[in-house]
Amino acid sequence: MVMPGMSIESLKKHKSLIPLFVCLGAGMVGAGFYLTRLAMKNPEVTWHPKKNQEPWEEYKQKTYKFYSSSSEPPVSPAPKY
Repeated sequence: MVMPGMSIESLKKHKSLIPLFVCLGAGMVGAGFYLTRLAMKNPEVTWHPKKNQEPWEEYKQKTYKFYSSSSEPPVSPAPKY
């Protein structure tokens, strides 16, 4: 037995559930995109630790922000450890 609103035929009867599914789907896609971006672009994450032992060194002169309204270079570069 299928719950009401969980099949295409019942969604035709309950049209008010369609925006709910669209919003949930968009939220899940956005969350998946953001988690993938964090895993691929985050300087603290390394997928090949033997090849690149210090991946954060690539970000010495880069600005690491999700969104930057200015195109100026970073004011204070990363410290040397």
